[in-house]
Amino acid sequence: MGNPPIAREAAGALRTRLLAADDAKIARILAVVETAADPNINRVLLDPLRARLAALKPGRKLRFTRLLFIPLDPLIVPAPEWKPGEPAVPRTALDVIAGCVRRALGGEAAVLDAKIEGLKTDASEFVSATGATLWPRAAEILAGAGVPDDWGGTGLRHDAWAGLARSVATVLRRAPQLRALIRDSEIGAIEADDQIVRDILRDTANEPPEGCAMLARLILEQSSQAAALLRRLASLSSHPAEKAVLRQAVATGMDRVLTRMEESDGLDAEVGQASLPDATGEVRRIAVLLTEIEDDPDFAKQRQRVHGIRAKLDRACRARFASGMEEGLISPLTATTDPVDGAGQTKLENRARDLRSLEKAGRKIGGGGSYDRQLVQAAELVLKAAETGMLTPVRRLRLIEILSGVEAAEAMYDLDHAAG
Repeated sequence: MGNPPIAREAAGALRTRLLAADDAKIARILAVVETAADPNINRVLLDPLRARLAALKPGRKLRFTRLLFIPLDPLIVPAPEWKPGEPAVPRTALDVIAGCVRRALGGEAAVLDAKIEGLKTDASEFVSATGATLWPRAAEILAGAGVPDDWGGTGLRHDAWAGLARSVATVLRRAPQLRALIRDSEIGAIEADDQIVRDILRDTANEPPEGCAMLARLILEQSSQAAALLRRLASLSSHPAEKAVLRQAVATGMDRVLTRMEESDGLDAEVGQASLPDATGEVRRIAVLLTEIEDDPDFAKQRQRVHGIRAKLDRACRARFASGMEEGLISPLTATTDPVDGAGQTKLENRARDLRSLEKAGRKIGGGGSYDRQLVQAAELVLKAAETGMLTPVRRLRLIEILSGVEAAEAMYDLDHAAG
């Protein structure tokens, strides 16, 4: 029958308010949702915010299901967006898949519940250590599991279980290695560890194509050396069957990654709604990926799509730079004339450094004219703030050095010295 009109209208109004919520309100919403036992409440409240949550990366209460699916988190989609064979996981299947694993683990699941009590998803070392045991075990359970009795509650077809369970198992079997690979990328490792690559590669010919495409998507979406790494994955294999599977996985994974970036809110959320440091990291990662695709003859068919995505990334980066400038510099420097204290100066300097990092990443995507104009505007505001007494001469010089460079700060110092 569906929901009555009044309920649908109320849900629509709630989604509108949630989308307009600021970060602090979203944090309060999360605190409430975390106490709700009904997963349907979780979905109704949080589905409109998934893109924002992915950008904000808040620590969430660590539960069994959440721990199990951390390696697959970038692949989780609303059920209406999923179809059999898609390298993604429908959200309605998470609790049923986790329940299947829990039942097979027996008493071990209760022990794990006690271990994770009070922890959040940002307990990175604990997640890695505990997952290193849980994820491979879960993979073996799912690889041979029959259709659970409660599968009908997912709204998915009965015959979707086998392919989805085996594909999830493909990722979970290699989840510790994938996590290490992504960690290396996050700390700026120049090249991926060959042994990790070999471990991910092993026995892929025996995995379902959808599972291999999931692996490709995860690498493409989370590693800064994604395309080069995937080429290595294929070249290291000495088995024709493995090479064929991997090449198809790369093609499918690449198509899905580009499609997601082409969607209306993909880059806007990942860049426009992220913190400045996270936005900078995302711009750099995507820029490397797009350049690798453009330079690789194997991806020649994707170059036109890459051109459009590059333009979209440029717009998203400029918009995030503008909002960061407004929030972090313009507003604080114009909202009051009270002198800035040490903590306030530190905050201004940190925001200025974050903006310059984003600007440097953004210039590699598009032109620098708009960045130059906004940096000049910010420098002018710093000078005006100094004239009102908000900033001491030393604090003014420090901000000018960050925003306009050492030479500009030295020239200003020389003028001050000559005038004094």
